[in-house]
Amino acid sequence: MRLFDEDVPVLFDSALGTALLAAGQPKGTGSEEMNEISPATVLGIHLENIKAGSDVISSNSFGVSQMMFRGERERALILLEKAVALAIDAASGGGHRGRDVFACLSIGPTGAVLGPSGDMGYNDVRDIYAAQAEAGERAGADFILLETFADPEEFVCAARAAQSAADLPVAGTMTFDKNGYSFMGGSAYDLISIARAENLVATGANCTLDSFGMLPVIDTLTSLADGMPIIAQPNMGQPVMRDGVAVYETPDEVFLAGAEKLIDLGISGIGGCCGTTPVVISSIRAMIDRR
Repeated sequence: MRLFDEDVPVLFDSALGTALLAAGQPKGTGSEEMNEISPATVLGIHLENIKAGSDVISSNSFGVSQMMFRGERERALILLEKAVALAIDAASGGGHRGRDVFACLSIGPTGAVLGPSGDMGYNDVRDIYAAQAEAGERAGADFILLETFADPEEFVCAARAAQSAADLPVAGTMTFDKNGYSFMGGSAYDLISIARAENLVATGANCTLDSFGMLPVIDTLTSLADGMPIIAQPNMGQPVMRDGVAVYETPDEVFLAGAEKLIDLGISGIGGCCGTTPVVISSIRAMIDRR
């Protein structure tokens, strides 16, 4: 896959959920429902990111796994296909300096606890990921990104299911705390071992940590990578609730200073998770171009 073949980092997009809430997503609805309620809003956010310089547009489908876990399988897969179609529509016009823009199928965790004493058996969870991979390939996604996983076992399950169900490259990221562990006990060492064993095209960290907080995890991953592309997608800090709304107060310049240090570590992909905006992506684009 030529996505990570260049010497400069691939630029992913900014937080879609944050942008949808700011654009007036109705209370009580999930982000994925906006693919049906207001596809023009979703498309507009994608196009803002492309204008800002993104090389990758992630489909608005992160919560589909949770919908399927709740039993909303048919509707969830319809919304996933709509999400991929919108990402492709946005990407089809091309991007920064004539570069290709890739449409990525975003797949998140189910939120289930696997195993005999958990919420769902391994085979049932595997089916959730396989169905999404099949639907995403059918809709025309360029690759699959498994993101924000905390349970290494579920991450392995998702990676195997996606690769067996679709003929698409699969990348995957986990989320870690400031001590370098996911809340289910996974470490950067676990992640890189899984990524190699499951033949992922790239791996890395996203969410939870801000750009400075993510530095130790990414430093460990890059030191262990041995040629595997590493992705960093930090948060815009931790949200503060104001009048029932999550507000991210980290100044852009602070986030960008940390992003530059992440790039210095030799990562192959960078983008933004919760709280980030196309304005931040535009600044990272300028940072990459200066290099």
